[in-house]
Amino acid sequence: MITLYDLVFQDDRRPSPFCWRAKFALKHKGLGWRDEPVGFTEKQKIAFAQSQTLPVIHDGPNVVKDSWAIAQHLDGAYPEKPLFGPARDHAHFVASWVDTAVHPALFPLLVGDLYARVRPVDQPYFLDSRGKRLGTSDFAGFQAKAREQGMAAFRAVLEPARRVLKEQPFLSGEQPAYPDYALAGAFLWARVATPLVLLEADDPVHAWRDRMLDLFDGMGRKAKTA
Repeated sequence: MITLYDLVFQDDRRPSPFCWRAKFALKHKGLGWRDEPVGFTEKQKIAFAQSQTLPVIHDGPNVVKDSWAIAQHLDGAYPEKPLFGPARDHAHFVASWVDTAVHPALFPLLVGDLYARVRPVDQPYFLDSRGKRLGTSDFAGFQAKAREQGMAAFRAVLEPARRVLKEQPFLSGEQPAYPDYALAGAFLWARVATPLVLLEADDPVHAWRDRMLDLFDGMGRKAKTA
């Protein structure tokens, strides 16, 4: 059976947007897996993969790190029900857009709540690594200021997805595929970390997010939330 190494927070919360991509991909393929939780300070658990980040999967003799590499591996090893939708390049573009535009707009809105939900043993690591990234260790203050100034900017970043979702139920067309899973991971990152309302109720992205939460017997909706 496949083993998925997944980032864990307090109370078994699983916030990693990249690990969520892997879980959606596994479900898309109809594959089961064994879950191995990994905290920020438990990198020794994935040393065998020569990786410092998650997700990692162990699939028989294959060890694969990085969510995009995992998706490519799964599509090659299990070709039934292709994962990338209309085109692999489209899926790669959407995942890259989420990485470079959506995540940077979202992280400042979440960072204080993320820190509050990190396991106590991992909080010094988070404080040091994210503090260096942001230039401050006052995550609550940074988050509060970001929410005053950045909510409209975050919603604006979603405009490419919004335009597509006005015309079709999923980014990939009539059925979900990897482009949808890439963006859904970002929203599950937020859902696990914070009760903050990110979307207006009449936003097409809001309706799409609900459809994504309901996929695979409500996998996303069943995740432990803030």
